Amino acid sequence: MALKMPNLQSEQPLPSVKEHTRATIKTLFRFLHAQGQGDYLGEQVTQLEHSLQCAHLAAQSTEHGHDIEVVLAALLHDVGRFIPAAEKMGKMVTPDGQYIGRQSHEVLGEAYLRQIGFSEKVCKLVGAHVMAKRYLVAIDQGYHDGLSETSKRTLKFQGGGFTPDEIRKAQEDPLLEAMLAVRRWDDLAKVPKCVVPPLEAYEEIAFECLLESRSKFKLHSREYSLPTQPTVVICIDGFDPEYLQSGIERGFLPTLKRFLESGFHATAKSCMPSFTNPNNVSIITGAPPSVHGIAGNFFLDRETGETKMVTDDSLLRGCTLLEQMFQRGVRIAAITAKDKLRKILAHGLKGSICFSSEKAAECTLEENGIDDVEKWLGQTAPGQYTGDLSLFVLDAGVKLLHEKRSDFLYLTLSDIVQHKHEPGSKEADEFMGAIDQRLQNLAALAPTVGVTGDHGMSQKSNRLGEPNVLFLEEVLNSKFGPDASRVICPITDPFVRHHGALGSFVRVCLKDIRQLDEMVRFCQSLPEI
Repeated sequence: MALKMPNLQSEQPLPSVKEHTRATIKTLFRFLHAQGQGDYLGEQVTQLEHSLQCAHLAAQSTEHGHDIEVVLAALLHDVGRFIPAAEKMGKMVTPDGQYIGRQSHEVLGEAYLRQIGFSEKVCKLVGAHVMAKRYLVAIDQGYHDGLSETSKRTLKFQGGGFTPDEIRKAQEDPLLEAMLAVRRWDDLAKVPKCVVPPLEAYEEIAFECLLESRSKFKLHSREYSLPTQPTVVICIDGFDPEYLQSGIERGFLPTLKRFLESGFHATAKSCMPSFTNPNNVSIITGAPPSVHGIAGNFFLDRETGETKMVTDDSLLRGCTLLEQMFQRGVRIAAITAKDKLRKILAHGLKGSICFSSEKAAECTLEENGIDDVEKWLGQTAPGQYTGDLSLFVLDAGVKLLHEKRSDFLYLTLSDIVQHKHEPGSKEADEFMGAIDQRLQNLAALAPTVGVTGDHGMSQKSNRLGEPNVLFLEEVLNSKFGPDASRVICPITDPFVRHHGALGSFVRVCLKDIRQLDEMVRFCQSLPEI
């Protein structure tokens, strides 16, 4: 048997991705070996013998034998029976008490293969295992008659033959013929003592196929390419475009100026609400808060009536780009100035380097993937309300790259300086200049460096320098009655010296929804809104 995966990648994968992919295939094939020696639902072959015969029939096929993905799908069509999670699936037991398999093993197998990164084609062919059987039963009485007694019994648990509407829908799928082919090979692959190539014959093509399919992935309906070289993304908290423009015009941000001239640059709107948590999570998910679920630092639990702080990833919906890359073998490091964001960044990154400069002295290998950070970096963790908190993050990123410990770094900073000092001020210039110097160091070690902000800044004082604050809840309750509204300011977090828990975005909860329209009109009449 001579099967080879065509090389479709223009760039070589990262060594860590190759190593992880190889280990993933080794683990998968161990499952097949260990679990495949058992009885195959009363047939005269073992589960593994059945899978190998199915793959051999696929490889010998005139129409599909050249298609590595079809051959692998034939080999792995019953993988849902092999993996440990199969034990959690419901059993199919006939009225006379005979065990005839696990329910939905094809669904479990498809989900497992998709999770570890196999192509959509392989996953869909495995997931269509039962669907193809139900289709063939519906259109071909001879096919039904030729099924084994065990297969006829499982059919009842699987929903029986397709309806006419289900047949028409199935015929719209461009993979239908391949799905049916895998099913027919499955039915034939039950020959006792049939000599076929061993499982090891498929290990290299499985590795190559998985390596190729892992080069791209989808999250929240967008497709991303896996990095093939060291990459750094920096989020400068509170990075209003004026800081960039002012610094470049006055000539003290040479690295950022070079990025603008030789790379890509655009000014974009942040998501709402425009502050740290929602926008950092939007950066690492490629989705707005309505999708990823982190809509503020602070929220009202409508079920309990209690206000709560967002301090971890419990409200996060789905996964992050960092997690998707990590699952494919990319060595991730996520470092944040503020510890409040760390647990969200660390979602799905068990064992990866993820820490905050705020809590650098408390890092452990188990929790943060690194310990003795201060000793390692040669710096004492800075004070919470200093610009040095951000520079510590960047210095740690430089050292990780220098030591070749990470492939993809997400470094997110603090905005204490921007909250206190406007563009062009001495303090802001010194801080931005220090960031620019470290960007130069990062760019010398990583071929790809991206810099963005999570939100901008705006003036929140009047002409006399006094806070320009509207206490909206007091105004609304004065107008519409005691407890008519409850106003939640979602910028609220423990960093009160940054913004005093005062922001330009609030959520208004009403006691009586019938007051909604009148209350909106009243708010629109207020000069501060």
